[in-house]
This record gives sequence, C-alpha cells and structure tokens, in this order.
Amino acid sequence: MALGGLALGLLILLVWSFNQGRAVPLPEAAELRLPCVSYAPFRRPGHSPFDPALQIKPAMIEADLRLLSKVTGCVRTYGLDHGLDAVPAIARKLGLRVVLGAWIGGNAVTNKVEIDKALQLSRDYADVIDLLVVGNEVLLRGELPPAELARLLARARGESAVPVAYADVWEFWLRHADVLRENVDVVAAHVLPYWEDDPVALDQAVIHVVAVNAKIHAFFAPLPVFIAETGWPAAGRQRGAAVPGKLEQARFIRELLALQDAALNYNLIEGFDQPWKRKLEGAMGGYWGLFAADGVQRVSLKGPVIADPMWWHIPLGALIGGAAGLLWGLNFASARRCHGKAAIAALILAGAGLVPLGILQWQMLLQWSRNPLDWVFGGGVAISAGLCALLAAGRLARLFDGRVQAGSCPSLIAVLSFKNQCSQRRLNISAVVLLGFVSLMALGLVFDARYRPLVWPLLPAPAVLMLALAVMGDRLDGTAKLTHGLALIVAISAVLVVWQERLANAQALGLASTWLALAFAIVWLQRTTPVSGASCAKL
Repeated sequence: MALGGLALGLLILLVWSFNQGRAVPLPEAAELRLPCVSYAPFRRPGHSPFDPALQIKPAMIEADLRLLSKVTGCVRTYGLDHGLDAVPAIARKLGLRVVLGAWIGGNAVTNKVEIDKALQLSRDYADVIDLLVVGNEVLLRGELPPAELARLLARARGESAVPVAYADVWEFWLRHADVLRENVDVVAAHVLPYWEDDPVALDQAVIHVVAVNAKIHAFFAPLPVFIAETGWPAAGRQRGAAVPGKLEQARFIRELLALQDAALNYNLIEGFDQPWKRKLEGAMGGYWGLFAADGVQRVSLKGPVIADPMWWHIPLGALIGGAAGLLWGLNFASARRCHGKAAIAALILAGAGLVPLGILQWQMLLQWSRNPLDWVFGGGVAISAGLCALLAAGRLARLFDGRVQAGSCPSLIAVLSFKNQCSQRRLNISAVVLLGFVSLMALGLVFDARYRPLVWPLLPAPAVLMLALAVMGDRLDGTAKLTHGLALIVAISAVLVVWQERLANAQALGLASTWLALAFAIVWLQRTTPVSGASCAKL
C-alpha cells in the first residue's frame, strides 16, 4: 500500500506536468490590438518608483513603447517623475495615443508640482493626449479626503486642454459618487476580477467586467466610462475561485479581445511585468504584463497557448531522481547485504518524486521571495522538508527490507548519516523542525494571508513518506508535548485557512490537507516513552 501511494503521487505529478505542456486552443479575435495598455518603465533590475534619484532615459522609454506599439495604439501612464514626462513626445513620434497620469498623494506641495506639469503637457500635446487622469486610487489608499481630491480635480478640469478623469476601484466610485461626479469629464474605474473582495473565477471574469461596466454606465450617465484597469496575473496564489497563471492570463485577454461590446472601453494592466511590485503585493503584483520584465512577449494574442513551455523539466527531474534513487538503493543493498526489491523500489519512487518537487519549490521561491527574510524562511521550509523526506525515505527502505538487525543496513546514505547514529532521532528532529516552520507559515496565513503563498511543492513529500512509515508501524522518540502543541496549531490553522479562502480555493484545500497529513503523521510516529540506546541503534 505504501509503495502504491508513492507511485500514485508520482503519476499525478507527471500527468500534471504533461498537461502543462499541452497546447490549449483559446478564443480568437479578428482585432489583435488592445485598446490601451498601462505603461510603467520600472521593469529592469533595481528600478522602482520609490527611488527618487532614478531617471529613466528617453531611449529606454522609446524602446519600451516600440514594443508596446506591436499590440496597442495607446498607453496609460501613472505619473510624471523618473523621466515619464517624456512619454507624450515619444508617443507622438511613434503614432501612439496617451492616457496621461498625474500622481498625487498626501503631500500638497508635490501634488501642485505634478498637476502643474501635467496641465502644461496637456496643452503642449493635446494632439496626442486623449485623457488626463489626476490621481490613482488615492481614496483607496486613504491619502486624501474626498473633498480635497475633488478640489484638485476641479482645478485640473478648469485648466486642462483635454478631458479630466480620476481613477479608482469601481466600488470607491460608487461610494464617493456625490463628490466625484461633478468634477470629472470621464469616470475611470478599475475592475480587476482577481482582486475583488469576492474574487471572480476566470470563466466569469470577462462577464463580470462587462456587468460592472454596465452598472457604472447606468449610475453615472451621461458621463462616459473608461475601465482604466483590468487584467489577470500570470503568477501568484489562488484567491477564492480565481486562479492565476500564464494560460489563464492569455485566456482572459483573448476573451476581452473577442468581445464585441461597443460600450466597453478599457485599458489592460499592464505592458510589462513590474518586479518591484512583488514587495508590495507578493508574486501576483509582479506578473501582470503582456511582456515579461526582460521584454519578451509572454501573452500570445493568437493561436494555441502552452501553459509552461518548460514543462519537460518535471519528467526529466523525475528521471534523474529515479536514477539517483536506484543508485542509492543499489548502494544500500550491496554495502550492507540488504536485497529487498521493495526497498530499492521505494528509494527509486522517492527520488523520482523529490527531484521534480524540488525544482518546483525553487521556482516558487524565485517568484515569492521578496527580501532576505523571505529567503531565510522559505529556504528553511524547503531544506527541512527535503531533509525530512530524505530521512523518511531511507527509513522506509529499511522497513521494506524487513527491519534487519542492528548494523546491517544504514538508515540513509553515509553523507547524511555521518557516523551511522540513530536514524529515528535525526528524523524526529527534522520532523519537529519542519512542523515548527509549518506552524509559523500557518499563523501567517491565518492573520495576514493576502500576499502569502498557498503552494509549497516540497511539503507533500515528507507528509506522504511519514504517513507511509506510520502505516507500516514505525515509531519515533520525541517530545510529545511540543509535537502535539505544534500539531494543534497547524490543525486549527488548516481549518481557519479553508474557512477564510472558501471551499472554491483548491490551493487552500490542498495546503490544509498537506498540513493535516504532516501533523497527523508526525504525532502518530512519535512515541510517548523513550526507547533505550540499544533499540535506537537497531533502527
């Protein structure tokens, strides 16, 4: 049964990876150019709008806009610092239209400077600028009271050579309609199905955008409505029923392009991935672009789409891991005269699963690690999970070989077993350390889940392997009170996370199930009474 469970887990992993490499047909549209696309130039390493000294060279901006001109005839900007005041002139040169943004916040002095500059550009480039957007989600961030924002909008509207708008999430437009309505020419609303308080599944996402657009039109008539932001992330964690991903992003954009709705005027967020946003919004924030941060177009607007062009690295990893497991098993057998075929099969299956899971874990850390603390914590989880899985695999192989007498078979390859000390003690310590990391992870998700990951690829490995040990009757010494306390934290957190994320969130369900399996296996394996040194040596 234990071997069957390992084989089934490996089969599921391989089927999933092959599915990632399958070409999926998506909706086709006659028009392959987007109405407008958000543009920020902070896609290069080290670039961030929070760096006041950063100045983006006009040549870099022009190179970016040339790339965007392949997929759109319009760009939306958000501010005028860092060299972005050059966008209208470059857009005129390239034949692009501009939705010009003036960034405002809680500082009255910088607000005046920004608005003055924006108004001058609106006069100098009225032939290029279609709309001046004064402020972006200022009310959402709580940086200005509605009355002060209305005053700034009224001033801009009185002096601008082009129509004036304010941009915010659509609920805030409805909430502050009485203040905003009289001070804009256009309602610029953000409709992001993924980020809704009640996240919208992909198959309903475009329908949701259309419905909200109609609702805003009806509420603010006769003012025109511009959906100033809509889009879908290519990476990150699931929210409710909303699943991010490369295939999902392409599908959302294709369905928007295929939509025949004259009432829907929208801007897609965004042109390029913005790595700096990962520090604010987790992995989701950094992967909304039509183009990756390196300037390579990720979203294809026609033809079938492959979710992961590098899908083959999982079966290749399984092959390499299986070969390593075979060598480990042969060494295991020849060095200590252990000849159980089941033991060798267990090591092959464990290796074939651990290597591809390790690859996925590394990719996850690259996407999610925003600072040194993230790397330390993420690396701690990954290392403790991997070590625990390796120790459990070696111990499982011993059990399959028939619990031979002391000294006849090592619990793990020599490099990990050092002086062939007690294998159960090492496994117990690594299991408790892992459970401690999982407890911290669980508490983080319970109290601050929005920008934290739900997928940790390596965690199922120690959970499955230690469950197999428990099923086969193995036991470990340990501090029962500490283990039971951590397990209780993990179990309660698992229930709370599923309740917070709802049953539609498959990632939350999978993570909670893994936590419960891991906690249950560790508690089941631990004895409440210590064994003697002699019996420890036998294991």
